[in-house]
Amino acid sequence: MAAMIKFAHDTRLRPVVRGAPKEGPEAHGVLTTAGERRTPLGGFDFGNKGVRFEPGDVKPEFWLTSKHPALADFMPVVACWGVSAEFREVVEAFEPRLHQFFPIMIRRPNGKPIERLDGREVAPGQYFIMNPLVRIHSLLAEECIGKQGQRRTTLKDVVKYVDDLCLSRAVIAGRHLWVDASFTMGEFFVSDALLAALRGKGLKGFLVQRIREA
Repeated sequence: MAAMIKFAHDTRLRPVVRGAPKEGPEAHGVLTTAGERRTPLGGFDFGNKGVRFEPGDVKPEFWLTSKHPALADFMPVVACWGVSAEFREVVEAFEPRLHQFFPIMIRRPNGKPIERLDGREVAPGQYFIMNPLVRIHSLLAEECIGKQGQRRTTLKDVVKYVDDLCLSRAVIAGRHLWVDASFTMGEFFVSDALLAALRGKGLKGFLVQRIREA
């Protein structure tokens, strides 16, 4: 078994974190002007395409515009993967220096402090945006089963949040975190060992869907 990780359904764990303190074009992107020039698809290449970025490509400051009193370890940051330093530490223990983690500071537009779920005040060095750099074709379309029991024939037929999905054991062997090239955005996959380590640390904010292997 492996697992697919996505943002939690619980709105208490899904704050609105934007790239600017006020509504406008800048509020909807994670990249600086330099980063946007580097990729033709703009921010949609970040986090999902396995594209490497430079430190100056990613905004260092983001803004909590919702009224959430506290932040979890995993949350959307302009629809990308915002993670705590503890989340990053677990991933780095399994795959050191393989993925990118860009340090960010999250603030409120009114300047009031932000707490984490454990009561600590948010400070520099506590949050990052994750950019996974392993992008592979890991799904086995013919082993994925639809809600009515029908077997899929192509990856285009697979409904990611509905079907009983199946991953290729041979393709994912030895991997711990990756995005699947068949999906666009909103989820990534982890090994059982990495998932157990995340849970062992008591980290919060993500939803888990277990996935078969064959």
